[in-house]
Amino acid sequence: MTTGATCCICYTTDAGYVFPTFVSALQARQNASVDKADVVIFVFDEAPMIDADLARACEANGIRLIYRTLDVIDGAPVMLARLFLTRFLPAQYEQILYIDGDTQVRGSLDPLLDAVVPPGKFMAANDPMTFVLPGADSLSRDVAGHFAALGIPADKEYNYFNTGVLRISREGWEPLGAGAWEMFKAAGRTSRFPDQDVLNVIAGAHRIPMSLAWNFPIFMCNCQVQQIIAPRIYHFMSSPKPWQGAFQPWGFAATKPYVDVIRRFPSLARYQDKMPILGRLRYHLQQGYKMVDETMSWRFTARRERILSYENGLSPLAESG
Repeated sequence: MTTGATCCICYTTDAGYVFPTFVSALQARQNASVDKADVVIFVFDEAPMIDADLARACEANGIRLIYRTLDVIDGAPVMLARLFLTRFLPAQYEQILYIDGDTQVRGSLDPLLDAVVPPGKFMAANDPMTFVLPGADSLSRDVAGHFAALGIPADKEYNYFNTGVLRISREGWEPLGAGAWEMFKAAGRTSRFPDQDVLNVIAGAHRIPMSLAWNFPIFMCNCQVQQIIAPRIYHFMSSPKPWQGAFQPWGFAATKPYVDVIRRFPSLARYQDKMPILGRLRYHLQQGYKMVDETMSWRFTARRERILSYENGLSPLAESG
């Protein structure tokens, strides 16, 4: 499947994450005009074996499925594949919308695809960690300590971005990715968030702030900003994940897309990550506690105001459209 599109919605994954990635890619295809962008999933492995069932499912839904060997990304962990986009992405794609596989697309992506990203620049939303600063509580001190350990100056720590959704201009991305890869090889493996930390240190000055509507942390549903921000892409940043069960704060509404895909493509059930009953019970209890804790510590504190202040301060280019 080849087209003349010059913009690409891109996913990178391995076999362990291919099922949720496929679900997100399906949603992306449904929420992006065909004439604006292709949707492409890259699957990395040491010796890729093409899955005929997955290939047919992708082709039937207008998604390009491309297998690549790990040597294309210098044997790096697959979570770092986005650093090497210019190596394996077909040359026709000049503009890129990179999306993590643990996401759900629930609104039109066209405004973000239409955004003009200058060469050497990319768009990304602030990471939730930035909204706990400043503060005297243990979480705030921990986040500030993490940024300091990375060498991020105090006046720049509010600019730390999340790398789960990146709107990239291909021109100029290669040196940013290469610099982040060199940093990872030197010290990144000891970092708390290795892929994200190295990109922030190396490429932070090239980033254009982007609305949380395009990368909405699912826990923020607990702090009453969802209706104001109107998310288009939900990001399930921590465990558990919605394909593992109907946990708080998302419930069955976020689990249903995975159930529906298995019904449509039963052969893909072998990729589904199933959780033991005891683990499921533990997560139900954990998520119930987190919902109460996050509601109190985010909804009724200055953190919520910082989120809204960030959104209000964005340029027209970075808004949700």
